Amino acid sequence: MLIFIPFFVVGAWFGIKGVTETTLKVAETHRPERIVTTGVYSIVRHPQYLGGLIAHIGISILLSALYSLLVTPLIAVLIYLISRKEEDELAKEFDDEYVDYSNKVPMLLPKWKKLRA
Repeated sequence: MLIFIPFFVVGAWFGIKGVTETTLKVAETHRPERIVTTGVYSIVRHPQYLGGLIAHIGISILLSALYSLLVTPLIAVLIYLISRKEEDELAKEFDDEYVDYSNKVPMLLPKWKKLRA
């Protein structure tokens, strides 16, 4: 339980902040009106996916679900592929603005220096 809690709390934080900072409408439809680059989106470009992956690991640990942990790399690859597709669409829609943002902010793994600052 002690291992589960930090994973779940961090995962939930990323997921909830990702939805609240883009609004629920954008989170559901994936049709943004603008690029959000502040808050959690200044840490990673896909906080909801990162949060889901971290929470998945925490829940797998809580339930002692070894098989669930074994598929975690597959889930990570699927999340990466979905993220790439979304990013291609965002780059088409927002052109250089999104490309500049993606050059500054990592896709899924936060930079530790940025978190400590």
